[in-house]
Formats: sequence, structure tokens, C-alpha cells
Amino acid sequence: MKQLFIILLFVPIVSFGQIDKIKEPLIHTVLFWLNNPESEKDRDAFETAIQKLIATNPQGIKSHLGKPAKTGKRGVVDNSFTYLYLITFSSIEAEAAYQIDPTHLKFIDQAKHLWKKVVVYDSNEIIY
Repeated sequence: MKQLFIILLFVPIVSFGQIDKIKEPLIHTVLFWLNNPESEKDRDAFETAIQKLIATNPQGIKSHLGKPAKTGKRGVVDNSFTYLYLITFSSIEAEAAYQIDPTHLKFIDQAKHLWKKVVVYDSNEIIY
């Protein structure tokens, strides 16, 4: 019993400072700049369309939809975008299927008139 107590006492120390890794090997990050970012109507339309995509797309595993964070101003920070959408995939093939999936194409069709610029960053995991 004493050994168990000692082991349990040190478990938090072992796990302290470790960040959970995203387990999916492919991350697809999309930044959107809306034509009228101050328009509540346009923001609502965009958010409704992308939330439908998130709820119905079968290829994605995890996702995040966000706005620029109000972090400190630094020369390396670009917070000029309106929305950031991050989605993870199990493989490059899954991401390719996502690109032609009807849910993704419907989102583009419904929302493309709302944005003036889109930038995509795709990354593969570095195994370590």
C-alpha cells in the first residue's frame, strides 16, 4: 500500500509539462478573410455554412473554428484574418476525399461570395 501511495504521489510530476499531441498525421489549416468582416449578417452566414460542414463532413476527425486571438502585438503575429478553420485527417487520401466531398463543395458554393481571400496550410506530422 505504501508503494502504491509513493507511485501515485509522483505520477503528476511525470506528466507535468507534457502536451498532448494531435494524433492525426495531417492537419489542414484554412484562413479566411471576409469581404465585409464587420457585417454581422455576413459573419452569421459564414458561421452557419461552416458549422454545417463541420457537422456533416465524414472525413475530418477533429476541428477548430476560431477568430483572431487578442494576444500581444508582435511582428510575427498575423491576426488580419477573419476566421481560422483547422481540421485533422487520418491520411492524405482522406484529405483528398474531403476536397471533393459534397459537404465541402456545398460549403464553398454557399459561402464563397462572403470571402475575398483564403489561404490554406497543410502539414504532415514529423515523426519523433
